[in-house]
Amino acid sequence: MTEEIPSGIDPADRPLTRLMSSALLMHAVAALVELGVVEELADGPRSAADVARNVHASERGLTVVLRAGAAAGMVAEPLPGRFALTAAGRRLRVDEPGSRRDLVRMYTDGAFLPAWSRLAPAVRAGVSAIEVHTGRPLFTYLEERPDAAALFNTAMDGSIAVEPVLRNIDLAGTERVVDVGGGEGALLAAVLSRHPEAEGLLFDLPHVVATAAPLLRERGVADRCTVVGGSFFDRVPPGADVYLVARVMQNWPDEEAVRILRTLREAMHHSSRLLIIGHLPGPDGASPFIQAMSLYMFVLYGAPLRTVAEYDDLFARAGLTLHRVHRVDDAESTLEVRRA
Repeated sequence: MTEEIPSGIDPADRPLTRLMSSALLMHAVAALVELGVVEELADGPRSAADVARNVHASERGLTVVLRAGAAAGMVAEPLPGRFALTAAGRRLRVDEPGSRRDLVRMYTDGAFLPAWSRLAPAVRAGVSAIEVHTGRPLFTYLEERPDAAALFNTAMDGSIAVEPVLRNIDLAGTERVVDVGGGEGALLAAVLSRHPEAEGLLFDLPHVVATAAPLLRERGVADRCTVVGGSFFDRVPPGADVYLVARVMQNWPDEEAVRILRTLREAMHHSSRLLIIGHLPGPDGASPFIQAMSLYMFVLYGAPLRTVAEYDDLFARAGLTLHRVHRVDDAESTLEVRRA
């Protein structure tokens, strides 16, 4: 039999095939997480048959999903039918620092995923796709869905790239750090672990910080960390040397962002520093990852990522001034802000 080898697809189609493949492969990676396959492969290569028995899955179906995971770069197939985690795949493990496990779960979860089908009408209306899909802004929606709220909080807490952030935070001589909108306290715990002389205060909505105690105890900082519930639209605990605001400002449209900044300014004393942490488009445009993150911010919050110039405008309206920018490409950057 003679096999004919086609000349290949039209080069104009390659961006489309990459795009469609990526969207589909994300679901395979999420399935590997949900089935427990990532943890099964933690100790080295395993056969698909062995893993399938342990996770109570069909070998045939699991092999299809594993090979899709290999196409996504999360696993490798060193021998036919045997699979191992790649370095990227290990970032999906539950106990990996900065794990992306819950972020991948959130991207594909039924509480969030359907909003993407409402992106076009959201663009027409100028509001988040979540709001078009559910009739409510994200945080109101999450108050009604405790399961989705728990996934959202763990995804936000666990996925922040802590080490690059810590390298850009100089806390020499700092006595008191307040983490505003700090979720369950993962970032604040890392900061306090790095700076044993400092004390911390975790501030977020009461139902969010209500679950923070186990994490703070596990990280060994509970004795130096006070937990306070409240809204940063109303009041922020005053008098701290440093205010951490991670993945908060990028979640709100301009008017709400200015309200938050004004509340922070009222809490700051003359030498307080406000450290705003989040993804930041570069001066020469944004990478594909940052563009994707900006789109995701619009889908969830109706607020795309801001440039430094756009932040400057907000700071001026709130009586603040930008002191320094610590940029980290394709990860969280840090804006150091003072009272004007």
